[in-house]
Amino acid sequence: MAGEKICQKPDLFTVGVALAFAVLCIIGIAFTCVGALYLSDCPIDKHIPVFVVVQGVIFLLFAITFLILLASDSFILFFLILGMLTTFWFCWLIIGSAWVFPHYTTYQGQCNHTLYLFAFWTLIVQYIGLSIAILVAIIYCCFFCIMLLACMAVNG
Repeated sequence: MAGEKICQKPDLFTVGVALAFAVLCIIGIAFTCVGALYLSDCPIDKHIPVFVVVQGVIFLLFAITFLILLASDSFILFFLILGMLTTFWFCWLIIGSAWVFPHYTTYQGQCNHTLYLFAFWTLIVQYIGLSIAILVAIIYCCFFCIMLLACMAVNG
């Protein structure tokens, strides 16, 4: 049957990577737009809009990293780039916290309301997400160790 086309469903891995790519692009564009729109509207600390813009660029770089994963079979390159980006993101998160959180009670009238609250609440959401990821990793490691010990006990 020379003229028939075969349609294959995408696997779950491809769907997950594509979904992560889409979410990271949306988040990255939102951060970049908000930061760029209010770049000169925060005289209390000129670093806050810069923090938001760079945070958006980081998320867009994460999205590109997921494209690398989807486009190539080089897991080493993917994890190398992902590790460097994650380290930079974590450091940037701490720096952004030092710029944003001290002005919570004094930002009104001195920094654009939308910009400041966007930076403030996205920092909190990122810390919550990071805490959940760390908790899941700890639980996973505990279950792995328990299973390893049980396997060693059964096999001697």
